[in-house]
Amino acid sequence: MGHEVDGPVSTPSGERHLDDRGVDDHPGAGLWIGLALGAPVMAYGAIELVRHSSLRRAFDVAAFAGGGVVVHDLVVAPLVVAAVWLVGRLVPPPLRTPVRAGILGSALVVALAWPPLAGYGDRADNATVHPLDYTTAVLTVLAALWIAVACWGAIAALRARRSRGGSR
Repeated sequence: MGHEVDGPVSTPSGERHLDDRGVDDHPGAGLWIGLALGAPVMAYGAIELVRHSSLRRAFDVAAFAGGGVVVHDLVVAPLVVAAVWLVGRLVPPPLRTPVRAGILGSALVVALAWPPLAGYGDRADNATVHPLDYTTAVLTVLAALWIAVACWGAIAALRARRSRGGSR
């Protein structure tokens, strides 16, 4: 049980599972529910992949997924940490959260739009595979996102100024 503010959090029996840093590392119900639901789905997907293609293709998919994990850990995560650190150093405090959200949103938009932007899956004999102008669409979404960030930042800056007694 917990207290309203800054109190200890414990199990209903009063037991706490803390490591040497004081962090509760005992797996909760979410882990077990996720495993119970996710493991059969992943096993089914792996079996169907092998059944409908080949073992070689299954290993190619596993290598691709493993490569994605490595790229994330060695490239994407350090870039995110660097961006957050730079924003913390260069941007005034009231604007940090909106700018960080804008950077994250921009990264998500570009990551999701990357396949059609790069032309993956384009087929000369089927113009309906990528029928839209994805460059214009992505730029429009990014413009709308950064307009929202600018509005959020303006409101945050005004609130910060008012809380410091800067309003008249």
